[in-house]
Amino acid sequence: MPRTYIAVAALILLCASPSVLSGAGAHPFSSPDTVAGRGEIHPDSIPGTVVGQIQSEGNPVPYASVSVRGSVRVLEANGEGRFIIDDVAPGEQVLLVTAMGYETKEIPFELSPGGVAEVSLELATAAIEMNPIVVTGTMRETFISESPVKVDVVNVRYLQRNTTNNLMEAIEGVNGLYTQVDCAVCYTNNIRINGMEGPYTAVLIDGMPIMSSLATVYGLNGINPSMIEQIEILKGPSSTLYGSEAMGGVVNVITKDLRFAPRYAVDLRGLSTGERVVDFALNPGTSALRGSVSGSVQFMDKFLDENGDNFSDIPKNNTATFFGKLSYRPDGEEVFGLAAKYYYEDRWGGTSEWRSEDRGSGDIYGESIYTNRVELIGSLKPAWMKDWKLDFSYAWHDQDAVYGDTPYMGEFHTYFANLTRTGSLGTNHNYLVGLTARHLVHDDNTVATEQSYNRFIPGVFAQDEFAVSPEFSVMGGMRLDNHENHGVIASPRLSLKLSPTKDGKTTFRINGGTGFRVVNAFSEDFAGIVHGARDVVIGDELDPEKSWSITGNFNQVLDFGDNPMMVDVDLFYTRFQNQLVADYDMDPDLIVFRNLDGKSVTRGVSLSFNQNLSHFGLLYSAGITFQDVYTVESGFKEDLEFAPDFKGVWSVGYTLPMGLTLDYTGNVVGPKKMPEYDAPFERDPESPTYTVHNLQGTMDLGSGREFYLSVKNLFNWTQGSPLVDPSNPFGDNFDTAYIYGPVYGRYFMAGVRLTAGR
Repeated sequence: MPRTYIAVAALILLCASPSVLSGAGAHPFSSPDTVAGRGEIHPDSIPGTVVGQIQSEGNPVPYASVSVRGSVRVLEANGEGRFIIDDVAPGEQVLLVTAMGYETKEIPFELSPGGVAEVSLELATAAIEMNPIVVTGTMRETFISESPVKVDVVNVRYLQRNTTNNLMEAIEGVNGLYTQVDCAVCYTNNIRINGMEGPYTAVLIDGMPIMSSLATVYGLNGINPSMIEQIEILKGPSSTLYGSEAMGGVVNVITKDLRFAPRYAVDLRGLSTGERVVDFALNPGTSALRGSVSGSVQFMDKFLDENGDNFSDIPKNNTATFFGKLSYRPDGEEVFGLAAKYYYEDRWGGTSEWRSEDRGSGDIYGESIYTNRVELIGSLKPAWMKDWKLDFSYAWHDQDAVYGDTPYMGEFHTYFANLTRTGSLGTNHNYLVGLTARHLVHDDNTVATEQSYNRFIPGVFAQDEFAVSPEFSVMGGMRLDNHENHGVIASPRLSLKLSPTKDGKTTFRINGGTGFRVVNAFSEDFAGIVHGARDVVIGDELDPEKSWSITGNFNQVLDFGDNPMMVDVDLFYTRFQNQLVADYDMDPDLIVFRNLDGKSVTRGVSLSFNQNLSHFGLLYSAGITFQDVYTVESGFKEDLEFAPDFKGVWSVGYTLPMGLTLDYTGNVVGPKKMPEYDAPFERDPESPTYTVHNLQGTMDLGSGREFYLSVKNLFNWTQGSPLVDPSNPFGDNFDTAYIYGPVYGRYFMAGVRLTAGR
C-alpha cells in the first residue's frame, strides 16, 4: 500500500479520535458567542433541552425519529415514544417528528437559555410520507427535507399500489429512471439514471454494494417486495461514499426494520400470462432478538407469441428467493444485524420448437439461463465500539447459460467491508470517517475475461456536514481508493443546501463531484458479447473512465391548508473522459472495445410534483425529464443509443369510502436513437414516442386482508417484433437488441394480501 495512502488514512482517523476532539484549548468550531480567551458562553446563548412524548390516538408511537430543524442530529424516541434532545440552541425552533406509517409533524416551540421545553404531540396515520427518513445521501439517518443531497423515495405502499413481480418494473415509475432491456429473447436489463448507462449505477441493499457486473442484470429482479421498507434513489455523483460504481447515482433497497414488520404477510397473485407468484414473510421474535424469514416463488411456463415471430414475447421463468434477517437490540439500539438471501432462477426464451434437450444445440434456437446467487449482509456495533460501526457483505453469483449454441459460464465473488465512525462536533458539525475494502473475483469463459479478474481495492473516506446556520449547510467529502494498476485515486464531493425561508419550505441544493471507474467490457455490453456472430476484440490497456458531475435541485412546498404540494426542479450535467465504447462500425465482423477519443455528455432538466389530498382520499404525483445524451469524437456529435429524449411518469390514487382504492399509473417515453442495420433488414433509426398505462383496484376487506385486480398496458401498445432476421437465428444478421418498448400487450393480474400486525 502506498505511503501516501497510509498517511492520509492515519491522519483522518487521528483527527476523528476522541482524544483530539476533546483536547484542551478552544474548540476549532466554537460559537461566536464564546468570550475570546476565556471559553465562557454568553448567558443568552446557553443551550437548553427539549423533552416530550409522541402518541397517536392515545397510544405511544415507538421509535419515532426526532430532530430540531437546522440540526444535523436525528435522534430516536424510545419504545414508549419519549425523547430527550439536549444541546439545543435557545430561541424559536421547530421540531420535526416522523415514524413509519405516520405523517411528518412539525411543532414550533420556544426555548429559553439553559431551559427545558416540554413538547407533546399527536401523529396522524398517512398513506404517503411527505418527509421520510433517508440514509443514502449522507450514510446516516436524516429527514429528507434536511438532507443536503436530494434523495427520491419509493415506499412500500407505492409498491403495493402498483403491484409488479420485480423491482425493475417498480422503479419505472420514478422520474429520471429508465429500465433498458438489452436482449429481446432472455430479457436482461439495466437501470439508467438521467440517461447514463447501467454500469454507472450502484445497486445497494441496506447500503451494501453487493451487486456487480452480471449480478446487477439479474440480482435486482430477485428481490422479494415483501422484504422491502423503501427504495432510496440518489441521482448524481456518489463515489465519495459508495465507490466507483456510483458515478451516475445509487439505488439503495432498504429492508424492513423488524420492530415494525408484521407477524406474517402473504401475497398470492396470478397473471393472465400464466405466471403465478407467492410472496410470504414471517416475523417471530422477542423484545431484544428479532428474526424474520421471507420468500418469493414465481412460476411462468407458458409460451406466448403475440407478434408472430416464433419467439417467446415473455421468457419462461421459474424463480425462488428466500431471505432471512436477524436483529439484536438489547437496549433499543441495534448492536448486531445479519441478513442472508438465496436466489435461484431458471430462465428461458426462444423459438416454439425448443425443448430442454436442445440446450446448446445449433439446430433449434433457445436461450437458457440457470442462476444461483447467495448474499450475506451484516453489521456490528456493540457498546465497546462506541461511535464505530462495522458493515460487511459477501455475494456469490454463479451462472450457467447458453445463448443459442454459445455457452456462457460465469462465477462472481464480491467481498465488502466498511468500518465507519460518526460523531458530532458541537451542535453544528456531523462527521463521518471510514475505511473500506472491496475484493472482486470474476471468472467466465468469454474473451472479455481471458484471465480471472481478481481485484482488491482498499479505500478511506471522510465527510463533514456543517450547519452554518439553520438556513444554510455545507457538506464536503473526500474518498481515496488504491487501485493496483492506477495508484491512489481521489473522489471529492461538495454539497450545498440553502433554505432561505424560516419555515423551511423553500430549498436549494447543489451537489458536485468526480468519479473514476476501471472498465469491464463484459459488464458494458453483455448482450453484444454473447449474442450474434461478431468476434470480440478488447483494446490494449484500456484507460479507466473519469467523470465530473454537477446537479442542482430546487424544492418548494406549496401550502394548500392541510394538503401541501411538493414541487421539485432538477438540473444535471455529467461529462466523461475515456468512456468505454463498443465500436460496431470499425469492422462488420467485429465488436471492438476501446476508449472514446473525445467526450461523452449527459445533461438535462426534470420537473416533478406530488400532493396528498387526504380529506378527499386523493393522492397524485407526476414528473417529466428532458435529457440530451451524446458523444463527441473527431468533432462529430452523435446521440447515445437507447437514451430517450424525454420520459414522463404519473401516479394517481383515489380511496372511496367503502375501502376501495383505485390507482392509475403510467409513463410516456420519447424517441430514442436505435441501432441501424444493413439491407434488407433496415429498421427505423429512431423509435417513436409511446405511452403505457396501468390501472389497479384494491379492496380493503378488513383484518389485514386486501384483494386487488390490475390491468397492465391498458391500451395494448406494443412495438412489434424486436428481432432482426428471426427466421435465421444462427445467421450473421440475427440481432436481439432492437427493443425500445413493450413487446407483449395488455394483461391482467389478480391477487390477495393477508397481513397480521406486530
